[in-house]
Amino acid sequence: MNSNEASIAKPEKKATDAEVAAAMRSLENAVRELMHMADIAAEAHDKIFAPRSRLEKTSSSVTYQIALHEDDQISFLVNDVAARCAKLHKAFDAAWDGEVLA
Repeated sequence: MNSNEASIAKPEKKATDAEVAAAMRSLENAVRELMHMADIAAEAHDKIFAPRSRLEKTSSSVTYQIALHEDDQISFLVNDVAARCAKLHKAFDAAWDGEVLA
């Protein structure tokens, strides 16, 4: 093994408990924002889909009458929550290694 191969094979530095704790604490705002958006999405879902006057049931399906802006709103909210979850998941994995993602 030459000197270049030896330098490549160095073990990675393991994050200290303090670094991991600090990185995890940096996730607080993202967690709270996700919780807030999930609450907004749940409230919008209930407001849009709860009224029985909008519901048509058959033996095999359910159809809802919703306005186009409500369809846009619920689509935005669900996709925003999903995107925040994915971003938080990446940030959590990084924090586990003591890193803070921007």
